Amino acid sequence: MKSIFKMCTLGTVALLLSANVQATEENDNAIDYRQNALSVMAWQMGPLGAMAKGDMDYNAEEFQLRANNLAALAGMPWEGFVEGSFRGGEHSVSTGALAKIATNMDDFMGMADDLVVQTTTLAELSNGDDFSAMRKQVGKVGQSCKSCHDAYRGD
Repeated sequence: MKSIFKMCTLGTVALLLSANVQATEENDNAIDYRQNALSVMAWQMGPLGAMAKGDMDYNAEEFQLRANNLAALAGMPWEGFVEGSFRGGEHSVSTGALAKIATNMDDFMGMADDLVVQTTTLAELSNGDDFSAMRKQVGKVGQSCKSCHDAYRGD
């Protein structure tokens, strides 16, 4: 009887450890996914910001390409912000995503939605020839990013 009890106990412990490892892997994958998506977005934003600031010559074709890419990516990272994948959660990947995202998900997703709106507007403007309006919109995209980082991203 003791050996059956030991086997059941060991089996239960193994199952719990396996579930915890699986949760950790899923959260690690979610963090990797969102960090990579945000990194690709930053890659697109770099030349847009440089052109808007005058640090890089304006190239209409490249501006339009980057703006369209950014708009296409803007809705992607948010599915990677899952329970347990924030600072202090069950994962082994370093993240700046503060745990308060989980308790303020509506506000957080509102900021994500704003980024989608701002990048879509930028992509639409990039089809025209009003560079002044494009420059202002790059600033609005940057401000959308900053607002979310200020509220939900730690150092």
